[in-house]
Amino acid sequence: MAKHSSGRRNFALSTPLTLALIAAVAIVAVVLWLLTRPDSPDSEAEAGSAPCIAGDLEVPVGGEDTVVAPAVAEFNAQSHVTRDFCVTATAAAAGDPAATYLFSGTKQEAAAELAKTSRVASGSQESWPQAGTEAAGVASTDGTASLDAIRFDDSSASAAVALALAGGDEQAAAEAIATGPANAQAFATRESAVIPEGYTFAPIDGAQLPVWAIATNAGGTITEDQARAGADFVSALPEATRVADLAQITSVMERVADRSTDVPAAAGPADTLILMDTSANMEEVVGGSEQSYHTVVSTITSGLAREVGARGFQVALNNYSSPLNPGVTRGWRANVSFPDDSAGENAAGAVLRFGTGGVPLTRSATVAAAQIASERAAASGQPVNLVVVSSGSVGDYADDAFLADLTAAAGDRVRVNVVHVGNGEPDAVLSDWATGHGGSVATASTEDELNTRLRAAFGV
Repeated sequence: MAKHSSGRRNFALSTPLTLALIAAVAIVAVVLWLLTRPDSPDSEAEAGSAPCIAGDLEVPVGGEDTVVAPAVAEFNAQSHVTRDFCVTATAAAAGDPAATYLFSGTKQEAAAELAKTSRVASGSQESWPQAGTEAAGVASTDGTASLDAIRFDDSSASAAVALALAGGDEQAAAEAIATGPANAQAFATRESAVIPEGYTFAPIDGAQLPVWAIATNAGGTITEDQARAGADFVSALPEATRVADLAQITSVMERVADRSTDVPAAAGPADTLILMDTSANMEEVVGGSEQSYHTVVSTITSGLAREVGARGFQVALNNYSSPLNPGVTRGWRANVSFPDDSAGENAAGAVLRFGTGGVPLTRSATVAAAQIASERAAASGQPVNLVVVSSGSVGDYADDAFLADLTAAAGDRVRVNVVHVGNGEPDAVLSDWATGHGGSVATASTEDELNTRLRAAFGV
């Protein structure tokens, strides 16, 4: 028989359709749970804390503390991830390699500082971004900040300070640097520089130096991951801090170079007698350095002795201060004498073994050295360079007697090239005699100046 209708609608679903609907609802529920659970990758990304799948990575940043510390703190205040590493920047200890460096000044000065680390930049100088500024100012014992009472050098810090004190007048700034007092106790420097004990650094309004961020290649103890993170450190530096303009500072430095008052270099390399001041004055710390004049000058001179010797010339060495031992009556000593066929090696080694003490009896030591140099010139038939490193001159050697004795001792084949170092007063009588007899005179108060002036005195 046929099935009769009951008169009511039938809304029941078939069993297969019901199962399919239940499965779809379950799938949607699982997806929603995965997206919203607390430890899901997507929710972490939304919270700004990406997972450190590869672990933690420390990236050392090199440079002076006053420059590095704020940059490291700013970087670490955010969460940075490089190649699945959670990155933390740390200030590298002095002398330790770093993945990134922060140096202030011109890019050329920054490159010179980088070269001292033996690390290699991963990009050209043109690609180095500016990462903030560093204050330049005056270091003094009494708060001196007058343009005509400050000792300047050829650095960007000096240019920035002179420019600020001159009210932005580039010519006046260059004039002050070129003609300023070479032995003033107050000197221009930067905030990160090491200054002598008893000195205080005071920033000068408007005197700012740019800080350059330099990422380096992997190598040594710096891994590929650290090098990549170091590049990310540079990229993360905020644009807002990149404000310093070097145009005027560079212009002042160029003006100073154009009107340099230094006497020209020695005529060229020749047989050379080095007269090294080893008085207690040489323990003074070199401006912008942690090393003494004695250490820096000895190191540079050692290399120059080898360089002159490698060119076929002989190198002798005297040192002087004042008599330190009982029974000693003269303040100078011959350490390496002519003739010497070691190609400068004997002098290069001996100059590194000196101690310091006493006071600089420069005049009597110079007369004795001039006599030795003159005897060598007579024996070789060629001129001799006498390089005098002096921190000043004390003693009771009268001017007239000194000039007469020096003229007689040197003859006409000895070129006396004087490099005055430190804060002592130069011997003006010696300086005038040297420049008036074919020699040269220069002053140096930074490592760069010492290297430049000594090379010129050696004629190389």
